[in-house]
Amino acid sequence: MLHPQIIVHERDGRLAQQLRPLAEARRWALREPRQSEPLWRLLRQDAATVLVVRLSREPERELALLARVAWQLPDVATVAVGDPDDALTLAGLAWDVGASFALFPPLSRDLLPDVVAGLMKRAVRHTLPVLPAEAAP
Repeated sequence: MLHPQIIVHERDGRLAQQLRPLAEARRWALREPRQSEPLWRLLRQDAATVLVVRLSREPERELALLARVAWQLPDVATVAVGDPDDALTLAGLAWDVGASFALFPPLSRDLLPDVVAGLMKRAVRHTLPVLPAEAAP
C-alpha cells in the first residue's frame, strides 16, 4: 500500500492550505492536481485516499467528477466544498452523486480538517491488510 493521501482538486489552493498542517502532522501526502489526467492517476493508486473537491459557480464538471469517483472508485471518500449560493440544492446534488460530505460556508476553521481526518482514519483502517488468525503474533 502506498502512503495515505489527501487529494485536493481546486483552482486557488485555499483548501489545500487549510489541510496542509493536518497532512504534515499525520504524515499523509497532500496532492493538488489541477488537471484531469494527473488527478485520475493519483486516484487510481493503491492508497487510502480522501478527495476534496471545490465546487465552482457552475458545478457540473465537479459533480460529474464526484459521480465518476463514486462509481469507479467506491473506496475513495469525497468531500464537496462549495459557495453559500444555493447551498441546499448543491449539497443535495453532491450527496446524490455520491459525495461523503458536502460543506458550505460559513465554516469554522477546523471543520474541513476534522471531516477529512475522520474520513482518512476510516480509509486507512479499511485498506490495511488483515492477517489470518494463525499468522498474527
